Amino acid sequence: MRLHSISESIDTSKYKEGMKIRMSKLLRLAVAGAAIAAPLYSQALPVYESNQVALYIQGYLEVNQVNIEGDTVMADGPSRLGFNLDVPAYYDWNVGFNVEWGLRAVSPNQQLDISGDQQASPGERQAPLYVRQGHVYAKHALWGDFAAGKQWAVYYDVAGITDWYNVSGGLASGAYALGGDGGITGTGRADAALTWRKDWEALGGTFQVGLQRAAHVANLNIEVEGVAGDDTLLVCPPGDCEYGLARGISLTYKANLGDGLFLGTAYQRTNLDISTDDGLVYDISDPFDPVLIQDDYVIRASSNDFAFIGGIAYGKGAFQKGLYAAFNWHRSHNNELAPPGSTMGATNFFNAIGSESFVSYTWGAHNCYSVYGGHNLLKSHNDKIFHEALITGDMYRLAKYYLGFQYLWNERVRVYFEGAADDSNEVAAQDNGFASVGIRVDI
Repeated sequence: MRLHSISESIDTSKYKEGMKIRMSKLLRLAVAGAAIAAPLYSQALPVYESNQVALYIQGYLEVNQVNIEGDTVMADGPSRLGFNLDVPAYYDWNVGFNVEWGLRAVSPNQQLDISGDQQASPGERQAPLYVRQGHVYAKHALWGDFAAGKQWAVYYDVAGITDWYNVSGGLASGAYALGGDGGITGTGRADAALTWRKDWEALGGTFQVGLQRAAHVANLNIEVEGVAGDDTLLVCPPGDCEYGLARGISLTYKANLGDGLFLGTAYQRTNLDISTDDGLVYDISDPFDPVLIQDDYVIRASSNDFAFIGGIAYGKGAFQKGLYAAFNWHRSHNNELAPPGSTMGATNFFNAIGSESFVSYTWGAHNCYSVYGGHNLLKSHNDKIFHEALITGDMYRLAKYYLGFQYLWNERVRVYFEGAADDSNEVAAQDNGFASVGIRVDI
């Protein structure tokens, strides 16, 4: 592993009626807020409602028939199942929780990830059921929205504008980092995060600021050969090396211009604390019988992981009537991971620049027809050490170009075709593109 750098009588009937009205209004706001935060969510059904609490279920099942280089497989899309429990609390506060699981129901033992949104956290990648989100929240019209737990990052407030492909995409915005769901880095579905979002109406539109913090996300398991001499293995003791303090910010503006103009930027930074006075050194002359020869090796290699993104979008929204066009660009440091076996030694983190686009045009009765397309482009950038460590080629370059058609059968069922051409270099190439037909059924 290489690192760069929360006694008066009253008319109870009126009180209860008021509670019903208030509950209904707040629930609509809560569900709408959840839908905005998570792309591809479009439906939510009430399971239980009372004056004190409401429980909603949301999600969908998606199945794709994918052809890659002549081989055809049936595979899961980014299917998910979630629950939202909402409680009107003190005065105008709305409190509740969201939990969501990703589903691999069609081919639970098959690993075919061609979309960032399908990624699970490390250690969950083969599980047929894995956690996508799990957080509590408190919302207030004046004080803003607070949330704690695994949730969409403030970084994703910007990155999400292009993450609308049915099958692939989300590969070049820096959101789904380190080959996972962006939980550790706090850029995608952030782990153990505290967030606050607040918006203001001004200048003919809506400004929103988002803040995010996490004190500790994950331990770093570091093993490096040859650093302490020939035939040696250096190991950082468990708990000493970690992804430590993480913080992020997003600023967005939605202007009431035409069908709507969106401008946004976000920044996320996570400390990589690679520091210990108790490093373990093993003699691995016999790789089957390593021998501990030192337990006080000093490691001082702390660095950071950061990602910056800017984005612009125009239109009512993806697959909404008329034109929707979105573009984002990002730059990152230690936020991307090269494919296994593509580098010599442990030099697999790299700095990157990337861009994504998504364009859709929707027409017809009930907005049922849509054509869409765009690109994902991710390249290693200004990273001499990484480039020298590559076994093949002189850089990492992932390039995919998409074209698709979607038919909205009704408000809960859509069918689509999506194809992609792959122009990646040998280091980043996953395939020569794909063609897929699929169906998605919403709850």
